[in-house]
Amino acid sequence: MIEELATTKRLLVASDFDGTLAEIVEDPDLATPLARSKAALEALAGIEDTTVAVISGRRRADLVERFDHPSFILIGEHGADHGAGTGPESPALTEARLLVDAATRAAPGSRAEHKARSVGFHYRLVADPDAVVEDLRRRASSIDGLKVLDGKKIVELSDSSVDKGVALRELNNEIGADRVLFMGDDVTDETAFAALGPGDLGVHVGLGPSLAQVTVPDPSALADLLETLVALRSDG
Repeated sequence: MIEELATTKRLLVASDFDGTLAEIVEDPDLATPLARSKAALEALAGIEDTTVAVISGRRRADLVERFDHPSFILIGEHGADHGAGTGPESPALTEARLLVDAATRAAPGSRAEHKARSVGFHYRLVADPDAVVEDLRRRASSIDGLKVLDGKKIVELSDSSVDKGVALRELNNEIGADRVLFMGDDVTDETAFAALGPGDLGVHVGLGPSLAQVTVPDPSALADLLETLVALRSDG
């Protein structure tokens, strides 16, 4: 299918960040895109009728720090952060922030990540997180207007109805691509895989079930795939 994508007239190449373009690291602040993947995306962005986007759970500002290509479309917070103002904070999100801060105090090694439309509870370094995570999910589920997102060693609480699938569909409605390539590794990327249409391609990075048609073992293997796409599309 890479060969078919390479010859597409208008192509949208979109990807998650952590675990996809970058290896998962214990300190998320230290995560950087693999040099090969970043170079491949930059090469694709320079090819006519090719649009490159990164759609991540991170803040958009975090993506801006890591990708300095002027034509990249960077969307944060699972589609909720396009860089524009978000308006006043909802009572649900304010309450969610208090819940996550309390959970962080109760679980040594955990970390709260406060964003514009969500707050994340990172528990990768917590020795026995099950009880505190379950309690956080239970309390959050009782708050009207709050959405609970489970990722790899993170629980995110958001007041946004947008997800990566919605973001991908809206982006492609604006661009009008003939085909879409989306790459991701986490549970939150499954909404984007579900949003793909006939002729589109989903690539899942890592182990586990997925709606994606293709699976690669790790970000390095994804870099191989991207380099192949660059070579084929450049030749075309």
